[in-house]
Amino acid sequence: MAQLCLGCMKENLGEQKCPHCGFDRSAEQPAPFLPLGVKLQQDNYLVGRKIDNNAEGARYIGYSQTMHAPVIIHEFMPAGICGRAKGKTNVVIRGGYEERYKELNDKFLSYYRNIARMRELTAVALIFDIFTENGVSYTVEEYYDSIPFTEFIERRGGSVDWNTARQLFMPLISALSSLHAAGIGHYAVSPENISVTTAGKLRLTGFAIDDIRRSGTNFEPELMDGCAAMEQYMDSAELTEATDIYGFTATLFYALTGKLPENSCDRKPDGKLPIPTAVFKRLPSHVVTALAGGLQVSPKSRIATFEEMRSQLSAAPTVKAMRTEANRSAMQNQAANHYTPKKGSIPGYMWGILSVLMCLLILAVAGVMWIRSHNFSLSFINNTTAEESVESSALESVDPDMIVIPDLVGQNYNEIASKQNTESDYIVIKANEDVFSEKYKEGEIAEQSPEVDTKANKKVTIVVKVSKGSANRELPVVAGQSVEAAVSSLNELGFIASPGNYSASDTVEAGRVIGYENYNAGDMAPYGAKISINISTGSETSS
Repeated sequence: MAQLCLGCMKENLGEQKCPHCGFDRSAEQPAPFLPLGVKLQQDNYLVGRKIDNNAEGARYIGYSQTMHAPVIIHEFMPAGICGRAKGKTNVVIRGGYEERYKELNDKFLSYYRNIARMRELTAVALIFDIFTENGVSYTVEEYYDSIPFTEFIERRGGSVDWNTARQLFMPLISALSSLHAAGIGHYAVSPENISVTTAGKLRLTGFAIDDIRRSGTNFEPELMDGCAAMEQYMDSAELTEATDIYGFTATLFYALTGKLPENSCDRKPDGKLPIPTAVFKRLPSHVVTALAGGLQVSPKSRIATFEEMRSQLSAAPTVKAMRTEANRSAMQNQAANHYTPKKGSIPGYMWGILSVLMCLLILAVAGVMWIRSHNFSLSFINNTTAEESVESSALESVDPDMIVIPDLVGQNYNEIASKQNTESDYIVIKANEDVFSEKYKEGEIAEQSPEVDTKANKKVTIVVKVSKGSANRELPVVAGQSVEAAVSSLNELGFIASPGNYSASDTVEAGRVIGYENYNAGDMAPYGAKISINISTGSETSS
């Protein structure tokens, strides 16, 4: 392998200072961080410079020998509990903190394993590997070219309009909704923890166990000023989906105005949200309402879920709303003009007729404006009468934001998920656990909610359960294969395979698989069963 720069993992062309990033080959990594050039996980991952660190641990740029690509290596090393001498790899745990470290390490592993399962979320970096080494735990995450969100906003002149923000933030709403549906909170959504990829998509970064995202723990809390919710400053307060709603809304506020809201603690007395007049005038009213609802200081008054936030940000005037406004205006006009007529004046019943005509005129104007704004046109079907067509169109136009729930059962989940975008009429997310099914193949949708053919608002979330296939699988022939190939094929079938005993064999080459320890090829075994394989040491008689 060509010599790589440990600052950017690109070929340094033999230079002392990297021609790509300027990193000096003679640089040293300060304690307590891993030394430059260390290799982890059986020499698979090369460790480079530290990217950043917090109370949870550190992130390094790395290189995967198997993927031949840069990666991000995340090391769990909680501040104040762990330490490492300069130039060493093993971590020392402070005396008396062993149990606390174990508790936090288990929490770290559980948290990131849950995130690793959310592979369909394009707004979240993929986690390729999770392992323990040097007395601490690591995750290996996807590396991608991007710029900080703050830099992106600066390049756009300090803020973006609503149409641009909508395209950027709607996929992030979907990701955060799916994360919370799986029991995963972020609690640090902010401009500092979002990057923008070369494709112009937002990526959420800065995941961490919630111990460093709240007060009242062993750590100095790392809270994002202007984006942290009030409850994060309170000892032992519960963090919920509404907590991430606050951070998300503050970040959206920043994108639209170029500034973050005041710190939530400073807003406590009245909770008012000052929006610059110029910004207020150019934002749709429903967006202003959503900003105000998402930045309520009290979590009880705040928008509670990302699906509710999506609904509010997607709101638009309807004919029904226009009709209500028209009726209200007509009633006000009628009331204003209602008085006891003098002799010789227009009779009262004429005022009633004029009021009705005025109401109809307002409704007609409102309808035309709505049709034009929605590019809506009426068309008659040949085998339907004009009267029936008009009636049908009128019914549909009363609530154009409703859809009929489609039948997704039997379709491939990954294919559906890959087609989701901000223009989709519905959002599909996977339930926390897959299900076994004798009817549907692995990866196909076995169940869905809401039910097929029911009516719902557009952008509704359809929660699906994906089939894991049959609960029992046939064991394939593995005799003669390499250990790696046999383990890989068994794991793909849903088994937990591992090397077992080593035995002499006159027919199988040393280092290759003889067969199963407790099964035979062709046997049926349950999904998730632990399968051990025998490995040959070659013939007992030497040549």
